Amino acid sequence: METSKEVGSKMSKKITVVTTFHPEGMTTYGEKFLESFALNVDKRIELIVYAENCKPKNPDPTRITILDAVETLPKLNAFKERWKDDPKANGKCPWPERRPKDHHKEFKWHAIRFANKVYAVFDAAHRSKNWCVWMDADSIIHSQWNYEDFAELLPDTSWITYVGRGKGVNPGPEGKMVVKNWPECGFYGLNLNDPVCHEFLKEFERMYEDADNGIFTLEEWHDSYVFGSILFNMKVNFPNALDYTAEIAVNNLAKSGGGGHPLINSRLGKWMDHMKGDRKLASLCLLLLQTVLWLMVIMLSTMIIVPMLMLFGVYCLMDGWQEIKQYGNKKNQQ
Repeated sequence: METSKEVGSKMSKKITVVTTFHPEGMTTYGEKFLESFALNVDKRIELIVYAENCKPKNPDPTRITILDAVETLPKLNAFKERWKDDPKANGKCPWPERRPKDHHKEFKWHAIRFANKVYAVFDAAHRSKNWCVWMDADSIIHSQWNYEDFAELLPDTSWITYVGRGKGVNPGPEGKMVVKNWPECGFYGLNLNDPVCHEFLKEFERMYEDADNGIFTLEEWHDSYVFGSILFNMKVNFPNALDYTAEIAVNNLAKSGGGGHPLINSRLGKWMDHMKGDRKLASLCLLLLQTVLWLMVIMLSTMIIVPMLMLFGVYCLMDGWQEIKQYGNKKNQQ
């Protein structure tokens, strides 16, 4: 049972969620995320959005702040400018012979594509107090999420919280990353009251700012791999990191059960879903199908209703004409 002190601490915890998206992301999923956040997440939880070259509608200006990513994140702009012409930073695997099965999967080596996320987090951490929570914009908040439940996911005893890949999916020797076991970075929490968290953020930013001696020394350099590499190394000395999927039993390759889509299979699935990868495409297809069906209903309704209205109009005209004729006949008889 919680003490009154623990309850008071939980209620006074300031929680700021952060996300980002570009124009295509805004229309595909971003504005739906904003609407679901405004509708279902407790009003005491704030949201910062870094909008890249787009102007989304703000469904709740009282607690949702929308910033221009280009104006607000000069370090991101500099990173993109620095690496824009280098193939290794744009999805080109530098050692295809070493990765014969997956060297074609560009996302694993697309540093620029995923840099928006990390630089948004670096900036938001300076704007936040207590807890800064990253949430991917291709997520949906499908159920009411009150403050108490949200705060319980962010215990002050942890310096970070994250979505792993389930029980049995652990870091390799000496905390080093193993291919395919990076965290699912659709949601993670940063305890800004803990100095260990600040050390993590400092190293996370260094990995990008000094990329030649940072991210490009890793096996892969998408944000989840970089995040996991630093996290697993730091957990060796600072184990108080909360993994929401610690009790999900999956195989060591982390590609089945909770491993493939760990977020929805964790306790977070009670309130949100991350529509990543093929599931995002499936969601878009469903939306398109719904739109087509609605258009068909409207068209069919129009095809049925309009002729009926026309027939009714003709009937009214004919009926009115008959009354006029009868009235005229009565007049003539008089």
